[in-house]
Amino acid sequence: MMLPIIFRRRSSRSAYRPATYQSYRRRSIGRRRTGCVVPTILLLLLAALWCLWYYYPLTEKEIQSGRIQIQTETRYVIADDTTDIMAFTSTRGDTLLEGLGRTTHDTVNALWVRPWELLPYNGRRIAVESKDTAAVCRLRHDEIMRLLRRQARHLTQELHTAKNRLEDVDYFLHTHTVLDNGFDIVARYGERLSRTKASLSKASGQIERAMRSKSLRIRMERRFFIPDDSTGTRIECEPKEESKGLVIIAPKEQCDGPGLMERLYKKGKALNLLKATHPKHPRPNTSAIDSTGNYCGGRDSTARPHGYGTLLTLNGDYYEGEWIHGKRNGVGFSIIKGQRLQLGEWKDDKFLGERITYTPERIYGIDISKHQHEKGRRRYSINWKDLRITSLGKMSKKIIHGEVNYPVRFVFIKATEGVTVRNRYFAADYAAARRHGYRTGAYHFYSWRTSGHRQAMNFLRNSRYAIGDLPPVLDLEPTDAQIRKSGGIRALFNNVRQWLNTVEQRRGVRPILYISQRFVNKYLHLAPDLQKKYDVWIARYGEYKPNVNLKYWQLSPDGRVKGIHGEVDINVYNGLKF
Repeated sequence: MMLPIIFRRRSSRSAYRPATYQSYRRRSIGRRRTGCVVPTILLLLLAALWCLWYYYPLTEKEIQSGRIQIQTETRYVIADDTTDIMAFTSTRGDTLLEGLGRTTHDTVNALWVRPWELLPYNGRRIAVESKDTAAVCRLRHDEIMRLLRRQARHLTQELHTAKNRLEDVDYFLHTHTVLDNGFDIVARYGERLSRTKASLSKASGQIERAMRSKSLRIRMERRFFIPDDSTGTRIECEPKEESKGLVIIAPKEQCDGPGLMERLYKKGKALNLLKATHPKHPRPNTSAIDSTGNYCGGRDSTARPHGYGTLLTLNGDYYEGEWIHGKRNGVGFSIIKGQRLQLGEWKDDKFLGERITYTPERIYGIDISKHQHEKGRRRYSINWKDLRITSLGKMSKKIIHGEVNYPVRFVFIKATEGVTVRNRYFAADYAAARRHGYRTGAYHFYSWRTSGHRQAMNFLRNSRYAIGDLPPVLDLEPTDAQIRKSGGIRALFNNVRQWLNTVEQRRGVRPILYISQRFVNKYLHLAPDLQKKYDVWIARYGEYKPNVNLKYWQLSPDGRVKGIHGEVDINVYNGLKF
C-alpha cells in the first residue's frame, strides 16, 4: 500500500510555483555579497604580499644595484647685500681662508630612492649625505671683517714670497739653457708660480673690495652631478629636500636608475648605509699627506719616498727630484723659504750643488796680471791674435762635452792694489785686448791696511773704462788675521762700501764683488745689503756651481790658454749672452 505513495508522480501543477519577492531579494543579495568578498580578499592578499615585499630586508645585490657615485662641487661665498664678492673652499681654523677663488671637487656615494614611501614608481631621486654647514657660515659681519684683515696680511706675505721666488726662477732661466739638467723642472715651477701670483693678486683685490662693504655674510654652495662615463659628460641634479642628514636630489635630465631604496630612506637606514660606505677618497698609493706635507711619487716597501717624487711641505717649501729610501738623493730641485733656488745633486738630504756641463756654447774668459808676463827673471808676452782655452784645469772633476778648445770671450786685467801698487802691464794689455775684440774689464786688489776711498781713487787714476767694457771689480781676499787687524768685519765692510760707492759714482756702473767661497760662507751674510745689491765673481775650484748671485765663476786657477805662457785662471760667465 505504501509503494504507490512513494513512487507517485507529482502533478504538473505542483512543478511550477511562482517565486515570492522575498526569495528573489535573498538570492540577489547573496550574489552581490559574493561579488564583493572575492575582490576584497584578492586586494587584501595583494596588500599582504606588497607589505611582505616592502618589509623584507634588501639583499646585497639590491643594495649594490641602488648605489651610485655622485660628483660634488662645494665652495663658500662671501657676499654683501647686492652681489657675491669672493669664494673659498675651507678655513684654517678661524684664522685664514684657503682655496681662494676655487671649488672643492669630490666624489661621494649615493643611493637611488623614491620620494614617497607607498608608491612603487613615482620618479627618480637620489639620496646623498648632507654636508654640515661650517661654523664660518654663522659668522657675523664684524667677525668676517676680522677674518678678512688677517687674510689680507697673509696674502701680502705670500705675494712677497712669490715675487722673490719668481726672481730666482727668472734668474735661473736666463742663465741656463734647455740642455742643462733640471731646466724643464724649473720652467714648469715658474709657470705654476706665475699663476699663483696672479691668483693671489686677484684675491687681494677681492678682499679689499669686501672690506669696503657694510654688510657681509657667508653661505655654502653645493652642486651635484651624475657622471656619464660612456659620453664623458655630466648630468646636473637639483636639490629637492633635506632632512634626516640626507639631501634628496633629482636629475635635471632624464636619467635611469633602479629606484629600489625607499625602504632604506624612509626607515632611516639610508643614512647609516651611506656613512658605512662613504668613500674616504684615498689618494693614489703614490700620494699621501702626513706631518711633513704632501708627497706624491714612488715609494719603497716601507712606504718611504723612493724613486722620483715631489714634496710640498706645510710651510710651502717645495722639492722635486730623486729619492732613496726617504732621503733626497740624486738630481733634484728645491725652493725653500728664505733661501735661493737650489737645483743640482743631493746626498742624504743635503744639497751638494749644481754640476754644469761644459760645452762650446758657454761663454769663457780669463783674468790676468803681471804673473802672465813674469816668471822669475823671464819675461813673456801674450799672443792676442788667437787665444784659445785648451784646458779647464785638473783641480776638480768636470763634465765636459766634446774637446776643450774654447774661444776666449772676455778678459779681466788687474789694474791696481791698495793705494800705491799698479800693474805696469795693464795699459798695454787693456789696449791689446780691446783691439782684438775681447770684452775687457779691470779689477782692483783690496788691501786691509788703508781706507776704501783712497784705494778707489788709486784704481780710478790707473785704470780704464769705456763703453762696452765689463764692470769694474773689487778683488776681496782678506784672511781672518787681516780682518782682525783692520778692526773687524764691520770695519772691513765699511771700507768695501766706500770703494764700491766711490767707483760707482765716478764710472756710472755698479761694480762686481770678487770673493772666495769661504768668504761667502763665513762673512757675506753679515752684509745683506752687499749680498743683495752686488753681483758676485767667485773663486771656487770645486765641481759644483756656487749658489750665490753669480755673475762670473772662476772655476780653476790651473787652466791652459793657447797664446799665454803658464797657468791661467779660467772663468765662465753665468749666462747665455753678455
